[in-house]
Amino acid sequence: MRRVSTFAILGKFIAALITVVIFQGILSLKFKVFTYFDLPLICSVYYGFTLGRPIASVTIGSALGLMQDSLSGAILGTNGFSKTLIGFLAAVAGAKFNVDQPITRVFALFLFTLGDGLLVTMLGLMVNSSSATYSGAFGGWLLSATFNTLLGLVLFGYYDRWANATT
Repeated sequence: MRRVSTFAILGKFIAALITVVIFQGILSLKFKVFTYFDLPLICSVYYGFTLGRPIASVTIGSALGLMQDSLSGAILGTNGFSKTLIGFLAAVAGAKFNVDQPITRVFALFLFTLGDGLLVTMLGLMVNSSSATYSGAFGGWLLSATFNTLLGLVLFGYYDRWANATT
């Protein structure tokens, strides 16, 4: 009986991760403003903070990033590596700092989003030798970091309230 419940929980968790990536892909395809949001990044940071275990966070981050790469048409592995590294750093930060405070979450989400944008761009430039210009990339990163921070705070608050609900 215990094994069935463990597999059921694992199946629901995997379904939730797949749903996050598909939801991100559909929203960014239909609405241009959602290209600035990064739901897999927010999910990776959230599980890094709540689990506090680097290996589980690395697994979640790599799965989310590789699924995001496969749906977005980006160079395979750029988002995978980026989300893996950010999941690891979020787990380490969750173990070292008090990440239940909103101000800590604001700084973490903002800096992790900037780091994700920088890392994905650097990896893309290393792999793709075309002479594409990235002159306006920093403004896009700042806008994306602001949107991700606001959405992440709302989602973190919702999940915290839901997780701490009593019957």
